[in-house]
Amino acid sequence: MPTIYDVAKRAGVSAMTVSRVINGKKDVKPETRERVLKAIEEIGYVPNSLARSFV
Repeated sequence: MPTIYDVAKRAGVSAMTVSRVINGKKDVKPETRERVLKAIEEIGYVPNSLARSFV
């Protein structure tokens, strides 16, 4: 199962940037957001609901 670290590596950004995109934060450039979303789609990333429940 791919992680945000896998998405970050594929998109050429930090894991924090991937997290910001996933959580809908507005402080990510549109070009970067598109790159992250494309990487998410390409590798089939799905957020881990168990991990999210710890936050």
